[in-house]
Formats: sequence, structure tokens, C-alpha cells
Amino acid sequence: MQLLVASPRINHTEHDLWRHSVILTFETQSGHMGFIMNQRVANIDHDNISSLYGVGQLPVRRVYCGGPVLTQRCTILHTPEYCTEGTKQLSTTAAITFNDRVVEDIVEGRGPHHYKIMLGFCQWRKGQLAQETHPGGWITVPATDLMWGNYRQKNKMWRRACESGAVVAAQEFFMTVDA
Repeated sequence: MQLLVASPRINHTEHDLWRHSVILTFETQSGHMGFIMNQRVANIDHDNISSLYGVGQLPVRRVYCGGPVLTQRCTILHTPEYCTEGTKQLSTTAAITFNDRVVEDIVEGRGPHHYKIMLGFCQWRKGQLAQETHPGGWITVPATDLMWGNYRQKNKMWRRACESGAVVAAQEFFMTVDA
């Protein structure tokens, strides 16, 4: 799994959804799928989720726009130590669950350590993501725990992801230098 981080070129587009975005991506049979980890939904909160999406009453928590595909679907993206019927393990860092059980377990304190309420997701067909990560496009960095952060400002997570990517790039560079 990796994080896609909006490059300066993407930050200058007209589409606010992509500006300063940090997207958790993973490979699927048909290409790649992902969730925007730092795009809060402004007009829906945890109280609206129950009535609008048919899931149980969640604790007070921000709701995120996971992406523009199937925004009528509510998904709980969470850490993988939690597993119940309907949970799909994405990697060693994340899993998704689409059922009411995860909501009940969160309320009762038996749920995942970290989770985010997502509306919609991002999707790329085979080869599309590789085209979008060419120089000047999306920047890729390893997925880290920073993705579970609940930052008030969208660009704060983006800055931290950029910093982590710079550290990784520097470490890789120094590994190539003869001592």
C-alpha cells in the first residue's frame, strides 16, 4: 500500500477535491482503488450517517469524502487488527468493512484502534495510476500511521506526507552513496 500525495501541479487544478489530497491506494484485480484520507465532508456529520446511509449511530467523528465513486456508500476504513464478517483486509496497514457490526463494535469499544468514516472512493483502471504518477503528477510515499490522523486542516496531513516522502527519498539516496 502506498499514499498518493498531490504534487504542486495537482494543487493548482480547479478541482478542490484533489488539492492537497493524500490518498491511500491499494491494488485490485481491475486496477487500483483508494480513499482520500484528508478530505472532510462539510455538509454531513456522524449524526446524519445513520439516517442517510442506514448504519448505526456512530460516536462523534469526522466524515471523509473517500472519493468521487459511489458516494452513496458508507465504508469504515480501519486498522487491520479488527476483523468481522464482511471485513476485507487490504494490507498489513488497513482493512474495510461495510456492515453495521463494525459500527456496533466501535460504539461498544470493541472496534478497530483507528478508523475513518468514508463516503465514496477513488478508482483507477489497470495502467491508469502509473500514468498519473509520472513526474509532475501524483507523488507516491509509503503508507504510514499519519494517514489515521484527524487533522483540522487538509493541508496539514499533506505537508506531513510530503515530509515523510522526503525522508524516505533521502534515505534511499544515502544508501546508494559509497561510504
